[in-house]
Amino acid sequence: MEGLAAFITITLMIIIVPGPDFFVVMKNSIVAGKGNGAMAALGITTAHVFYSLLAVFGIIFILANMYYVFVTIKILGACYLIYLGVKSIIAARQGMNFSTTQLQSRQLSYLNSYRQGFFSTVLNPKALLYYISILPQFITTGDGVSSQVAILSAIVTTVILLWFIFCVFIFQYIKLLFANRKVKAAFDYTIGAVLIGLSINLLFSKNS
Repeated sequence: MEGLAAFITITLMIIIVPGPDFFVVMKNSIVAGKGNGAMAALGITTAHVFYSLLAVFGIIFILANMYYVFVTIKILGACYLIYLGVKSIIAARQGMNFSTTQLQSRQLSYLNSYRQGFFSTVLNPKALLYYISILPQFITTGDGVSSQVAILSAIVTTVILLWFIFCVFIFQYIKLLFANRKVKAAFDYTIGAVLIGLSINLLFSKNS
Protein backbone atom coordinates (compact mmCIF):
# COMPACT_ATOMS: atom_id res chain seq x y z
CA MET A 1 0.00 0.00 0.00
CA GLU A 2 1.77 3.09 -1.27
CA GLY A 3 1.10 6.81 -1.64
CA LEU A 4 -1.20 7.17 1.36
CA ALA A 5 -0.96 10.97 1.34
CA ALA A 6 -1.77 11.05 -2.38
CA PHE A 7 -4.72 8.71 -1.80
CA ILE A 8 -6.19 10.94 0.92
CA THR A 9 -5.65 14.06 -1.22
CA ILE A 10 -7.33 12.54 -4.28
CA THR A 11 -10.23 11.26 -2.18
CA LEU A 12 -10.71 14.67 -0.60
CA MET A 13 -10.61 16.40 -3.98
CA ILE A 14 -13.26 14.03 -5.32
CA ILE A 15 -15.68 14.54 -2.43
CA ILE A 16 -15.16 18.32 -2.27
CA VAL A 17 -16.61 18.70 -5.78
CA PRO A 18 -20.35 19.36 -5.10
CA GLY A 19 -22.56 16.43 -6.04
CA PRO A 20 -25.85 14.93 -4.84
CA ASP A 21 -24.46 14.17 -1.37
CA PHE A 22 -23.30 17.76 -0.88
CA PHE A 23 -26.69 19.19 -1.76
CA VAL A 24 -28.56 16.67 0.40
CA VAL A 25 -26.42 17.61 3.42
CA MET A 26 -26.81 21.30 2.63
CA LYS A 27 -30.59 21.13 2.36
CA ASN A 28 -31.02 19.08 5.53
CA SER A 29 -28.67 21.34 7.49
CA ILE A 30 -30.31 24.60 6.41
CA VAL A 31 -33.94 23.50 6.41
CA ALA A 32 -33.98 21.30 9.52
CA GLY A 33 -30.80 22.02 11.48
CA LYS A 34 -27.35 20.65 12.12
CA GLY A 35 -28.70 17.44 13.70
CA ASN A 36 -30.45 16.52 10.46
CA GLY A 37 -27.39 17.56 8.46
CA ALA A 38 -25.23 15.30 10.61
CA MET A 39 -27.67 12.41 10.13
CA ALA A 40 -27.56 12.91 6.35
CA ALA A 41 -23.75 12.86 6.58
CA LEU A 42 -23.95 9.67 8.64
CA GLY A 43 -26.21 8.11 6.01
CA ILE A 44 -23.68 8.98 3.30
CA THR A 45 -20.90 7.46 5.38
CA THR A 46 -22.93 4.30 5.99
CA ALA A 47 -23.39 3.86 2.25
CA HIS A 48 -19.62 4.09 1.82
CA VAL A 49 -19.16 1.52 4.59
CA PHE A 50 -21.52 -0.75 2.64
CA TYR A 51 -19.48 -0.32 -0.55
CA SER A 52 -16.27 -0.77 1.44
CA LEU A 53 -17.46 -4.14 2.74
CA LEU A 54 -18.32 -5.20 -0.80
CA ALA A 55 -14.82 -4.15 -1.87
CA VAL A 56 -13.13 -6.05 0.97
CA PHE A 57 -14.88 -9.27 -0.05
CA GLY A 58 -14.40 -8.64 -3.76
CA ILE A 59 -18.13 -8.54 -4.44
CA ILE A 60 -18.03 -4.98 -5.75
CA PHE A 61 -15.88 -6.00 -8.72
CA ILE A 62 -18.40 -8.67 -9.67
CA LEU A 63 -21.31 -6.23 -9.45
CA ALA A 64 -19.48 -3.61 -11.51
CA ASN A 65 -19.06 -6.11 -14.34
CA MET A 66 -22.75 -7.05 -14.34
CA TYR A 67 -24.21 -4.62 -16.89
CA TYR A 68 -27.83 -4.83 -15.78
CA VAL A 69 -26.98 -4.37 -12.10
CA PHE A 70 -24.94 -1.28 -12.93
CA VAL A 71 -27.66 0.19 -15.16
CA THR A 72 -30.31 -0.53 -12.51
CA ILE A 73 -28.30 1.37 -9.88
CA LYS A 74 -27.89 4.20 -12.37
CA ILE A 75 -31.61 4.47 -13.16
CA LEU A 76 -32.71 4.14 -9.52
CA GLY A 77 -30.18 6.78 -8.51
CA ALA A 78 -31.41 9.21 -11.17
CA CYS A 79 -35.05 8.62 -10.18
CA TYR A 80 -34.26 9.20 -6.50
CA LEU A 81 -32.52 12.50 -7.24
CA ILE A 82 -35.49 13.60 -9.36
CA TYR A 83 -37.78 12.70 -6.45
CA LEU A 84 -35.71 14.81 -4.04
CA GLY A 85 -35.56 17.65 -6.56
CA VAL A 86 -39.33 17.68 -7.08
CA LYS A 87 -39.87 17.61 -3.31
CA SER A 88 -37.61 20.65 -2.95
CA ILE A 89 -39.50 22.56 -5.66
CA ILE A 90 -42.83 21.70 -4.03
CA ALA A 91 -41.42 22.94 -0.69
CA ALA A 92 -40.44 26.19 -2.42
CA ARG A 93 -43.98 26.70 -3.72
CA GLN A 94 -45.44 25.98 -0.29
CA GLY A 95 -42.86 28.07 1.56
CA MET A 96 -43.85 31.55 0.46
CA ASN A 97 -45.38 32.06 3.92
CA PHE A 98 -42.03 31.14 5.44
CA SER A 99 -40.96 32.83 8.67
CA THR A 100 -38.21 32.51 11.25
CA THR A 101 -40.58 30.62 13.53
CA GLN A 102 -41.36 28.16 10.76
CA LEU A 103 -37.64 27.73 10.19
CA GLN A 104 -37.41 26.13 13.61
CA SER A 105 -40.66 24.18 13.36
CA ARG A 106 -40.06 22.54 9.97
CA GLN A 107 -38.18 19.59 11.41
CA LEU A 108 -37.52 16.51 9.34
CA SER A 109 -37.10 13.28 11.23
CA TYR A 110 -33.53 12.18 11.75
CA LEU A 111 -34.39 8.88 10.09
CA ASN A 112 -35.59 10.68 6.98
CA SER A 113 -32.39 12.73 6.80
CA TYR A 114 -30.29 9.61 7.31
CA ARG A 115 -32.23 7.79 4.61
CA GLN A 116 -31.77 10.63 2.14
CA GLY A 117 -28.02 10.62 2.70
CA PHE A 118 -27.76 6.86 2.44
CA PHE A 119 -29.74 6.48 -0.77
CA SER A 120 -28.14 9.48 -2.47
CA THR A 121 -24.81 7.62 -2.19
CA VAL A 122 -25.73 3.96 -2.49
CA LEU A 123 -27.74 4.67 -5.66
CA ASN A 124 -24.95 6.74 -7.20
CA PRO A 125 -22.90 4.59 -9.62
CA LYS A 126 -20.03 7.09 -9.33
CA ALA A 127 -19.56 5.96 -5.72
CA LEU A 128 -19.40 2.37 -6.99
CA LEU A 129 -16.86 3.37 -9.64
CA TYR A 130 -14.64 4.99 -7.02
CA TYR A 131 -14.07 1.62 -5.37
CA ILE A 132 -13.23 -0.15 -8.61
CA SER A 133 -11.15 2.56 -10.29
CA ILE A 134 -9.44 4.85 -7.75
CA LEU A 135 -8.98 2.64 -4.71
CA PRO A 136 -7.24 -0.32 -6.47
CA GLN A 137 -4.49 2.02 -7.76
CA PHE A 138 -3.16 2.35 -4.21
CA ILE A 139 -3.07 -1.37 -3.43
CA THR A 140 0.12 -3.38 -3.78
CA THR A 141 -0.18 -6.91 -5.12
CA GLY A 142 0.65 -9.91 -3.00
CA ASP A 143 -0.55 -10.99 0.40
CA GLY A 144 -2.86 -8.87 2.50
CA VAL A 145 -4.86 -7.31 -0.32
CA SER A 146 -8.09 -7.54 1.66
CA SER A 147 -6.50 -5.85 4.67
CA GLN A 148 -5.18 -3.06 2.44
CA VAL A 149 -8.66 -2.54 0.99
CA ALA A 150 -10.09 -2.47 4.51
CA ILE A 151 -7.56 0.14 5.68
CA LEU A 152 -8.06 2.38 2.63
CA SER A 153 -11.84 2.03 2.91
CA ALA A 154 -11.69 3.02 6.58
CA ILE A 155 -9.70 6.11 5.59
CA VAL A 156 -12.26 6.96 2.87
CA THR A 157 -15.23 6.74 5.21
CA THR A 158 -13.44 8.77 7.89
CA VAL A 159 -12.49 11.54 5.43
CA ILE A 160 -16.03 11.62 4.03
CA LEU A 161 -17.64 11.83 7.47
CA LEU A 162 -15.27 14.59 8.65
CA TRP A 163 -15.79 16.60 5.46
CA PHE A 164 -19.57 16.55 5.62
CA ILE A 165 -19.65 17.26 9.36
CA PHE A 166 -17.45 20.28 8.59
CA CYS A 167 -19.97 21.30 5.89
CA VAL A 168 -22.84 20.99 8.37
CA PHE A 169 -21.24 23.55 10.69
CA ILE A 170 -20.42 25.89 7.80
CA PHE A 171 -24.03 25.77 6.62
CA GLN A 172 -25.20 26.89 10.07
CA TYR A 173 -23.53 30.27 9.51
CA ILE A 174 -25.61 30.98 6.42
CA LYS A 175 -28.83 29.56 7.81
CA LEU A 176 -30.15 32.91 9.04
CA LEU A 177 -30.29 34.14 5.45
CA PHE A 178 -33.23 31.83 4.93
CA ALA A 179 -35.45 33.63 7.42
CA ASN A 180 -36.37 35.69 4.36
CA ARG A 181 -39.12 33.73 2.63
CA LYS A 182 -38.03 34.80 -0.85
CA VAL A 183 -34.46 33.69 -0.23
CA LYS A 184 -35.72 30.40 1.19
CA ALA A 185 -38.00 29.79 -1.79
CA ALA A 186 -35.16 30.62 -4.19
CA PHE A 187 -32.92 28.21 -2.31
CA ASP A 188 -35.47 25.37 -2.56
CA TYR A 189 -36.02 26.03 -6.26
CA THR A 190 -32.27 26.09 -6.89
CA ILE A 191 -31.58 22.89 -4.94
CA GLY A 192 -34.50 21.19 -6.71
CA ALA A 193 -33.20 22.25 -10.12
CA VAL A 194 -29.64 21.20 -9.27
CA LEU A 195 -30.73 17.75 -8.07
CA ILE A 196 -32.84 17.19 -11.18
CA GLY A 197 -29.95 18.41 -13.34
CA LEU A 198 -27.56 16.03 -11.59
CA SER A 199 -30.01 13.17 -12.12
CA ILE A 200 -30.16 13.87 -15.86
CA ASN A 201 -26.38 14.06 -16.03
CA LEU A 202 -26.12 10.80 -14.10
CA LEU A 203 -28.60 9.06 -16.36
CA PHE A 204 -26.97 10.04 -19.63
CA SER A 205 -23.32 10.13 -18.60
CA LYS A 206 -21.39 7.45 -20.49
CA ASN A 207 -18.64 7.15 -17.91
CA SER A 208 -20.94 6.57 -14.94
